[in-house]
This record gives sequence, C-alpha cells and structure tokens, in this order.
Amino acid sequence: MEIALKPKHVSLDLGKGVLLPSTLTKRKLKDLDSFFADTQATETILNSGQDPIIYEVYECLQPQELGHLNFGTTILYPGRIGDEFYMTKGHFHAKEASSEVYLGLAGKGLILLQSRTGNSECLEMSKGDVIYVPPGWGHRTVNVGAEKLVFFFMYQADAGHDYESVQEQGFSKLVVERRGRVEVVDNPRFAIKT
Repeated sequence: MEIALKPKHVSLDLGKGVLLPSTLTKRKLKDLDSFFADTQATETILNSGQDPIIYEVYECLQPQELGHLNFGTTILYPGRIGDEFYMTKGHFHAKEASSEVYLGLAGKGLILLQSRTGNSECLEMSKGDVIYVPPGWGHRTVNVGAEKLVFFFMYQADAGHDYESVQEQGFSKLVVERRGRVEVVDNPRFAIKT
C-alpha cells in the first residue's frame, strides 16, 4: 500500500512562538466580542475605532482523518477587557472522544477546563508546563501576565471544534483582576444548554 502523505518538517522559533510553515489566524476583539462578559467595555473599545489583536494561532493542519495530528502555537497577548483578562475563544471538540495537549513556552496563564454540565477546573500554565485536556472537556486559555503567553498544542486532526456552544452558554468561570489580584469568579451569564 502506497502512503499518500509525506513526512513534514516545520520550524518552531522558541523565542517568538512562531511555527513555519503554517497557517496563521489572527483573532481580534471583534472576533471575540460576544465571548467577553463585559459587553459594554467591548462595545466602547470597538466604537472608538480600536480592534486589538487578542491572539494569533500558527497551525500545521493535516487531513481531517483518524490517525493524523494537528499542531501549532498560540500567542495570547496581555491585556484586559473591563476587568477580564485576554483569552482564547475556548472550545469543545466536536468529536467528544478527542483530547489535546498544551506545552507552555513563555508567559504566565491559566487554562479553564469545563464539562458540558459546567463542572470546571483551572490549571496554571507557564514555560515548561504540560497540560493534558481529556476527552469531553472544553478549554480556554487566559493570559494573566504582563508578557505574551505562548504555548504549543497538539490534537487529533479529525476532532473538530465546537465554538458555538461556548459562544451560546459561555464558560462557568471568568478570570478577572480585582484589587490588583487575579481571581477566578463565577460567570453570571453562564447557562447550561438544554
């Protein structure tokens, strides 16, 4: 049997977090406007003509078939919308039996994990930390530091992404700055999808 896909070589700049060659996706505030809890702060920023980059993803995509792995890096910038720290959209995998691995390369952050019923975990992530996201857990990364949060990720290529559930119901927890400290608090807008 002839193998159709040939091995690949990509280069990871550990200092910058850039993976080349790869597909680059930039997520700006407008792409996440309904994901942040403080809709008024989001609207104020966007109405002022600003649309800051929240994060960038450099991804090496494979065929969406069983046995392949997608991998890449995310660069999550420092900042806040209102008192909520910059974060990724967050997602569940469309194929619930899929898992994911993260490796912290730079910066300081948290990863929020949650089940479909709202059970949640919050883990720290910084340089050298490896996070395993088991099947069935939604996940979102949050930059709680003053520098870029950079991490490497890898997941099954056929896993798919379910961003819609997160957009509709939110995550059960928010990561905010209160009195100069990082706090994980309940999300008042969180609703379990029925």
